[in-house]
Amino acid sequence: MILFFDCEQFILKTIENCAPFVDKIYISYSPQPWSAYNAEAPSLYANRSNPEILKQSVYFDKLELVQGVWETEEAQRNACRTKAIADGMDYLIVQDADEFYLPETYQQNIDEILANPQYNMYQCPWMIFWKDTKHVILHREHLGERNTIYAACPLFAINLHVDNPFTSRRLTKDIDNKLILQGMCFHLSYVFSDEEMVRKINTWGHSHQVNKNWLRWKWLAWNPQTKYLNPFNSTQWIKAVPYTGKLPKELIDFPTPPQTIIPLSLLEQIKCNWQDTISLGSFQLRQLSKQVKRLLKN
Repeated sequence: MILFFDCEQFILKTIENCAPFVDKIYISYSPQPWSAYNAEAPSLYANRSNPEILKQSVYFDKLELVQGVWETEEAQRNACRTKAIADGMDYLIVQDADEFYLPETYQQNIDEILANPQYNMYQCPWMIFWKDTKHVILHREHLGERNTIYAACPLFAINLHVDNPFTSRRLTKDIDNKLILQGMCFHLSYVFSDEEMVRKINTWGHSHQVNKNWLRWKWLAWNPQTKYLNPFNSTQWIKAVPYTGKLPKELIDFPTPPQTIIPLSLLEQIKCNWQDTISLGSFQLRQLSKQVKRLLKN
């Protein structure tokens, strides 16, 4: 399943990345964004992607266009789930248009699923790229490891033989019966131009959560020393760090989108630093509270 909204720069590459490993690809298309997360989005941000581009894919015979207008992300994803079940599919891989895998790790993930069919859902690690394919996010923690470039992808695939529909964006009803796969996802969710980023934060499933100053303070003013980059849970992303590792072939020489760096004024720096201090303090208090609860429980 690939959601097809504002992603013509990715879509043919994404299809090329996944098509050799699957029987069918459901391309889910709506002419407008979801309304549940930003009520004004449908009237302001029509889908710029044109389904006609799909005819350029050498895998066009594997594609099925699922069209509609949905209020929520989970409703759109469930439309594909329902279609896949009706078609007799066993598993539905969730690969958004900005997600890529090395061929050997794609196959590894599928092999792990087939060897462990008892799970309802399957996750995998991913790296989140920032601004270009040369920088990735440094996460505060992942599976007990601190200061790591890896995090958990919300979902790689779901088992279609169990009652486990999408209930909150990309998450399903049962998120506990899961297996974490080994194959790495390369997530280009922040490799956008400034204009594309404005559209993204106003149309995606987290629009209502984005910090009102994030675009100015963290995106437009970014430099390698900028900290706490997450748009709605800032302290979880420590900063962006250089990446020089291997890339899927579809991403080799992927162009850096047009971006403008506008440094913060002195007053903006003070406000930004103050907000970061408050966010970090809140995070540390939450961590302390968790530790106290664990001690009391024991």
